[in-house]
Amino acid sequence: MVLCDYGCGQEAKYPFDNGKWCCEKHWKLCPINRENYSKLMKEKWKNPKYKERLSKAMKEAQNRPEVKEKLSKRSKKLWENKEYRKSRVEEKIYTIRQIQEKYPFFSQKEEMRYNPDREIQVHCKYSGCKHSKEKGGWFTPTPEQFRARRDALDHDDGNDGCYFYCSEGCKQSCCLFCFRSDPNTLKEFEKYRKDADSRTNITLKKFYYKIRNIELQGKEYGYSLDHKYSVYDGFINNVDPEIIAHWKNLECIPELENSKKSKKSSITLEELLNQINEVT
Repeated sequence: MVLCDYGCGQEAKYPFDNGKWCCEKHWKLCPINRENYSKLMKEKWKNPKYKERLSKAMKEAQNRPEVKEKLSKRSKKLWENKEYRKSRVEEKIYTIRQIQEKYPFFSQKEEMRYNPDREIQVHCKYSGCKHSKEKGGWFTPTPEQFRARRDALDHDDGNDGCYFYCSEGCKQSCCLFCFRSDPNTLKEFEKYRKDADSRTNITLKKFYYKIRNIELQGKEYGYSLDHKYSVYDGFINNVDPEIIAHWKNLECIPELENSKKSKKSSITLEELLNQINEVT
C-alpha cells in the first residue's frame, strides 16, 4: 500500500506530476495540510494589521465595476429562483411578528405585509413607482436590502438611509438616494431646517411652560430640546414646518439620548397630528 507523501498516514490514491502521491485529488485537501493551513490562518488573524489589510483589499475589490456587476448578476440570478428566495426570506428575515418584537423602531417606520407565497413585502421609497406607498404598491425585498434598512434604523450608528427600492431605476430616480451628495436636495433641506428652527424659537417664547422638562434644559442638568417628530422626517415627508415647530412636538430629553436619537422620530406623524388636534 502506498502512503500519502504529505504525512497524514492515509492510503495514497492520486499521483501528481511532481512524482508525489496524495490521499486527495489536491494536496491542499490532505488532512495534514488542511490542519497546518488552519493553524497558519489562526496565527495570521491574531495580527490586527493582517485583518486591516485584508479588509481593505476586499473593499477595494468590491468597488471595482466588473466585480460589482458580477456580484449583482449572481445575486439577481439566485433571487429569480422562487425556492431560494423563499428559503432566504424564512431563514434570514423571520416573520413579521418576530420583526415587530425584535426591531420595534423599524416596524414603526416600515409597513409590512405577506404576499400569497408568505413572503414579506414592503413599499418602494420612490413615490413615482407603482410599488410605492403613495400608489398602494408592494414588492419583495432581498434579505440584504432588509438587513441594510433595519440596521440603518435600529442601530445607534445608523443614518436612517438604505431605503427600500424595487429596482435600480427607482433608486436613481429618487432624490433621497443621493441625499448627501445632491447639492440641490441638501440646499432645500437646509432651508427647511432654518424655517423649522425659526418657528421653534417663536413657539418657545409663546408656550415655554407647556413644553415637557423645559426647566431641565441646559448644561446644569444635561437636557436639550428635541423635536419628537424630527425635522429630517418632516422634510422627507413634506410636512409643514409649523407642525414640526408645534409645542406638542417639543420636549427636553437627556443630551446623550438626543444624540443617539439623531434623525430618528420618537413619534409618528399620525400620533403627532392627533395630539395637536386634541382639545385641551
